[in-house]
Amino acid sequence: MSHNRREFLGDLVAYSSLGLMCPKVFADTLTPPKRLVWISLNGGWDIIESTDPKPQSSSGLDMIYNYGEANLIKGSSDVRIGRWFPNLATHGESLTVARGLTMGTTSHDAGRVYIDTSILSSNGRVNAASIPAIIASESGATIPIIQLSGGTSPQIDRGLLKPLSVVRAQDLDLYRSLYPSDDAAQQARLQSLDYLKNRLITTQSTWTQTDRSRALSAAADKVAVQINKKIASQLALTAEDKAPFSIRSSASDTFALASKLLKNDLCSCINMGLGGFDTHSQQTRQLQPILQSFDQLLSALIQELKNNNQLDRTLIIVNSDFGRTPKMNRSQGRDHWPVGGAFLIGGGLKGSRAIGGTDDSLRALYIDSDGNPTSTATSLQLSPVALGSAAVEWSLGKSYLNYRPYLQMTNDFNPLIA
Repeated sequence: MSHNRREFLGDLVAYSSLGLMCPKVFADTLTPPKRLVWISLNGGWDIIESTDPKPQSSSGLDMIYNYGEANLIKGSSDVRIGRWFPNLATHGESLTVARGLTMGTTSHDAGRVYIDTSILSSNGRVNAASIPAIIASESGATIPIIQLSGGTSPQIDRGLLKPLSVVRAQDLDLYRSLYPSDDAAQQARLQSLDYLKNRLITTQSTWTQTDRSRALSAAADKVAVQINKKIASQLALTAEDKAPFSIRSSASDTFALASKLLKNDLCSCINMGLGGFDTHSQQTRQLQPILQSFDQLLSALIQELKNNNQLDRTLIIVNSDFGRTPKMNRSQGRDHWPVGGAFLIGGGLKGSRAIGGTDDSLRALYIDSDGNPTSTATSLQLSPVALGSAAVEWSLGKSYLNYRPYLQMTNDFNPLIA
């Protein structure tokens, strides 16, 4: 054998320590698993240019924004998104726009952690699992959760019912190297696994089963699944994989890999994102190229999932630290603002709609039981809690409170996934 048993046992330990021990175990007769794509636009995005374009400000704020350039989303008579999202607007039937997210902070750290965990902290430090990590921990996917370029690091320490490891973009070369790259090496690894299994059976029949022997046997079975699925090739991009995402952007390969992972059912959660949204000056010059390329990449991902009949079981959530002020500052930029927004795409959710809202000075409005803005002040406003609980309920069919029993929910419904 080209790969001896001692080397293979070392590899087996490495696979386990890197968190790649969960196989894809879904039979064809079972309901296909749901997947979450969590896209972070880091720095605090401008909601006027994304989720919440405004015609004017009745209070006299100079927004410097041409509402006529905003894009009407397909299937709606009145829901518009930012002027640099023409491609996303064509997928309006798969798009829910969340507006008026009350962030309670204008701190980058606190806002990002609030979005990721649904817990608000004044210093941005929360010892609780992130929403994607919660969902991934319940998954049987080959790679439960992967953090690609730009994605925020998933918190995995508290609140999880099952242990979880994260595959990170910077380690992809290492992961690929752990798997055989040709048929001969694949057969050698599988023969080593057979030898290991036979030795375990002999040992267990001679003495007795132990927790360690059972764990090693289960690990061998899982590694065999991954070797048979040729994971190394599925973590690498071909020219064909890249073709739908061939625009000039540093994020092109990230979106191409996300598409490949999803189309091959390798993961349940993907964390990815872009930076450059902390725009305190020259708003248009800085944002236009970023949002235009993001619009093309995001729309290509949506279209690839549609082409493979996978969009209905994939929920894409686009979010950011917080929003930006409606008024331009002296440097032609916008500053931090404690109201945000989000896009929810796919997942079989009802599209062509907006949930929540802001007034014409970008202050968050209260909403009624259908998610429509109301002039009557009630106890319900949208927040990252609604966003996180919607993701958990949609993905797992379980209440967010199963993982956050110490929090109070102000309502027993979630208009984002109604």
